[in-house]
Amino acid sequence: MKTPLSLLTALLALSLASAGCNMTGTVVANEVVEESVEVENGSRILVETFNGRISVITGGETTIEARVVKRGSGRSQGEAERDLSRVELTIFREGTRVTVAVRRTDDALSLGNSGADVELSVPLDSSLELRTSNGRIESANVTGSVIARSSNGGVTIRDATGVDAETSNGPLTVAESSGRLDLRTSNGALDIVSAENAVVRAETSNGSLGFSGTLDPGDHLFRTSNASLALMLPADAEFSIDGQTSNASVSSNFSELTVGDDSLAGTSTDDDHPDVRIRAETSNGNLTVASQP
Repeated sequence: MKTPLSLLTALLALSLASAGCNMTGTVVANEVVEESVEVENGSRILVETFNGRISVITGGETTIEARVVKRGSGRSQGEAERDLSRVELTIFREGTRVTVAVRRTDDALSLGNSGADVELSVPLDSSLELRTSNGRIESANVTGSVIARSSNGGVTIRDATGVDAETSNGPLTVAESSGRLDLRTSNGALDIVSAENAVVRAETSNGSLGFSGTLDPGDHLFRTSNASLALMLPADAEFSIDGQTSNASVSSNFSELTVGDDSLAGTSTDDDHPDVRIRAETSNGNLTVASQP
């Protein structure tokens, strides 16, 4: 059963402010909404917005604190405030699921600077589903699974257990996370830092791809183009690899591997069939597989 907003702790702060004119003379009106929602442990939190960023950090054990900055725009203050009135925020809880959604109430052909930024503090063990456009996504110290979707914005996720993230025209960074990591971007760097027991599928284009950490048994894919690809693995890691590049160098300090002009192959152990299997592909960029210090 949905919990109506009247039963939730709500704090509303309204500030209508016009921003200075930019090159096109656009005026912006803002409204700041702050709300608090009581939740259960292990809740799933869904956030959807547009033309804005999403930022999530850990907070209270049983409370979600939300701060949403809505924006409307127009050629005058009156137009901006009318546009702002069409940006609708909905927050509700249904069982262990909490939804924070910002949408327009019309089908505007042009959004201008209309949109909303969403900031949340959530319980440590929450699972997140975060969606925006033309904005970045950040999640830190939340240990549940994370689904993240953006466009024209970077994505940074730390401390998650299982990540499914996709963006375009922006960098994607996942740090100190574990479990299945399914990561996709384009025209941006993709970095996986200090992963722990991960199963990885990481793809980008026109951007460097880097990995450091440990891999769980299974098939792993690292793919980019027109950029370097570098994997840093423990010195005692047991894996097989099939790696390729073109018009660039190949190097590895795992002595058991076979380094060719444009390929890297073999196993890092006497076992011909290790449980960790790596496919690494790039073009016009160096391919490096090295042991961590």
